[in-house]
Amino acid sequence: MAPNFAQEGRYRLTSWDPLGDPSGLIRSLSATPAPAGNEDRLTAAVADHLTARGLTPVVDRLGQVAVTVGGSGDGPRILVSAHLDELGLVVRGIEADGWLRVHRLGGMPERVLPAARLVVHTRDGDIPAVVGVKSHHLTPPEEKYVARPATDLYLDLGANSREEAARLGVRVGDPITYAPTWDELAGGRFAAKSLDDRVGVAALLAYVDRLLADPPPQPVHVAFTTQEEFHVRGTLALVSRFAPDVVVNVDVAPATDTPDLSGVGSVALGGGPTLSRLSFHGRGTLGGLIPHPGLVRAVEAAGRDAGVPLQHDAMVGIITDAAFVPMATAEGIAAVGVGIPVRYTHAPTETGQLSDVVATTDLLVALNARLRDTDLSRGAAQLRNGGMA
Repeated sequence: MAPNFAQEGRYRLTSWDPLGDPSGLIRSLSATPAPAGNEDRLTAAVADHLTARGLTPVVDRLGQVAVTVGGSGDGPRILVSAHLDELGLVVRGIEADGWLRVHRLGGMPERVLPAARLVVHTRDGDIPAVVGVKSHHLTPPEEKYVARPATDLYLDLGANSREEAARLGVRVGDPITYAPTWDELAGGRFAAKSLDDRVGVAALLAYVDRLLADPPPQPVHVAFTTQEEFHVRGTLALVSRFAPDVVVNVDVAPATDTPDLSGVGSVALGGGPTLSRLSFHGRGTLGGLIPHPGLVRAVEAAGRDAGVPLQHDAMVGIITDAAFVPMATAEGIAAVGVGIPVRYTHAPTETGQLSDVVATTDLLVALNARLRDTDLSRGAAQLRNGGMA
């Protein structure tokens, strides 16, 4: 039987103080495994936390958690969301000598996988594993700079046979995530797995506390979604439930302030949250989001109100939970994306800055007031209010 690291406290949430200890909260969220489609540990933890705050969270059949805060006054119905899940792998086969073969679950990049430390999540517990890599001493020159597809990789559990792997509890279909890690860096920065989108979850948990301390006159729905890394459509179920007029999605924004991304964009760690002016997947049939022009102006005004520096980004290769929201109702939904800068997205270790997470919460709080006066009509109304965004 596999050792149950969860019961031993390996993933224990060490801090649930969003305003008093945001760094500890992010560390706890990062360490909690929530592979797409199997987010239940984090779903339960978030729901328990919100219940302890005196709220009544709704948990749907997808494992999504939502609460409503505020009064019943007039104003647009607002839904603010961030996703709980993380990318990973799935066991597709167990070889006779105990190696695991895998499929990707979301956009886990193959070029960072060789020798990566992983965790296989089984029904019986969690099992550490390593992605096999040919010894450098024995690698021919033509292979040294080649990234192999995930289906060519093998995972080493330490098992010597299929039967031994089975005794550990491993089965086809079991999800796999990066092994947890956490390092405090200089300048208020930190490095960990799954900052996409645990920094967004942390910002929203702090946002809930701010709303409870100073409730808005209109109801605000705050949601923690699932399977974003798999099909980016979880928010659609919440749209059916809450019928929002406005959706504000909080996710990471890939930072472009590293030498290898010079000239690609202007998003920097420590520069504050981003206002996404364009996100587009750019591959296959997946879409993206062009934000509602009225919401662009509202977010910019909220940044000024809160004294929060605001960065702008327009990126191809990006898609978030907001991508399919605008077309989800007959009337249409006004949507906008807010990003938290993160370096090395989807790698085993990502890097963020605490001030950007805190500033994102400040921006969301200020946005509540601005949204009450935002005209969502299109055509002439938008031209009167400032023309093109």
